[in-house]
Amino acid sequence: MYSILRNRALVTIGIAEGVSNIGNWINTMAIFALLLFRGGGGVAESSGIFLAGLVPTLLVSPLAGWLCDRFDRKRLMIASELLSGLMVVGLIFAQHTTLIYALLVCQAICGAVMGPARRSSIPQIVAPEQLPKANALLEQIASLIKIAAPLLAGGLLAVLSPHQALILDVISFAISAIILAWLPKLPPAAAPSQHAAAPKSSLGGTLRGNARLALLMALGFSLPAVVMGFDVLASLLVRDSLGGDERLYGLLIGAIGAGSLASTAIVMLRRRAADPWRDATVGIVILAALPAAMAAAAITPRVGALPLLICSIGAGVGIGLITMQVSTLIQQMAPPALLGQVSGMFQSFHTAGQLVPLLVLPMVIPALISIGLYFGMMCAALLLLAAATQIVLGMRRFSPPEQAEPGRATTG
Repeated sequence: MYSILRNRALVTIGIAEGVSNIGNWINTMAIFALLLFRGGGGVAESSGIFLAGLVPTLLVSPLAGWLCDRFDRKRLMIASELLSGLMVVGLIFAQHTTLIYALLVCQAICGAVMGPARRSSIPQIVAPEQLPKANALLEQIASLIKIAAPLLAGGLLAVLSPHQALILDVISFAISAIILAWLPKLPPAAAPSQHAAAPKSSLGGTLRGNARLALLMALGFSLPAVVMGFDVLASLLVRDSLGGDERLYGLLIGAIGAGSLASTAIVMLRRRAADPWRDATVGIVILAALPAAMAAAAITPRVGALPLLICSIGAGVGIGLITMQVSTLIQQMAPPALLGQVSGMFQSFHTAGQLVPLLVLPMVIPALISIGLYFGMMCAALLLLAAATQIVLGMRRFSPPEQAEPGRATTG
């Protein structure tokens, strides 16, 4: 663990991303305050905020990944932060709702490159055997931000106007860009040049020829789909089936965050390397316990809140294991020259997993299926995914070829 903390480039990325994510939470809370809490908006405005961020990310992520395989990733991350900050400057002065949504779309487009650039940069700055702990460190920082940043943003908006809070978001992007400037150069692997032919492999061919990478895309979709379904429906179940209120709902969300944080500690404190596939599969099975408990609570309120709380902690552990080890597997299995594109495609699947429940659930629940049946279906789907993972892992003909170690970053 201590060797990871001594990796200056990795810690630099973690700090920069943490600062940026704090700003993102301030941005989100400020926009909600501007359009809903103080602007009198309703369901349409609330949905519009989510859609303005998710739809552009879904569409642009493959292009963002392609850029990461063509240009220096350090420069792309800095450009992403600066351009995102510029869009927020526009939000500070925007007066019309349409312009606010347009700027949110532009900000999502500018920020779409950050995820693929970061994921494809990690193998350049850490040794292959250190990838799980490197991803655990970044996930640990992200988990801490998810716990603390909403409280910080809410406190700031208690004393600042939404427009004043957005100024802090601009500052966070600027600070993040300055921190990222301390990184070494992060050129893409096998960059095309006049003397070297472009890689013969393509993204489509890589995914078709490697069932394990395709399986990771399925994981990228299913995890946010389950989490978003919980976010959308859990509050209704807590109110209608358990007779609880926002305190119980907040406690369940906090328990998931605590479990996710615990999973990062498990990975970082291990003395021996573990199989990332095993961790991911175990994470899927543990995560399935949460929708199972939610389904049981919907059927019989006698289940009570305690089993839900325990399963929420377990679900957080599962989410953390899946998130960390899927990133590790992508970094290990994707061809170095296509790592950015694979990361961008994964980000698209992840965004689709967030988007589909937002669009579909209001149309099917409770008109076609009950909340309990939905969570039961989610539990079954996760268990089937875990079984499919084991089946694919047993198919030798789909085993990925050994990848050459990508070139390490150069200083300067």
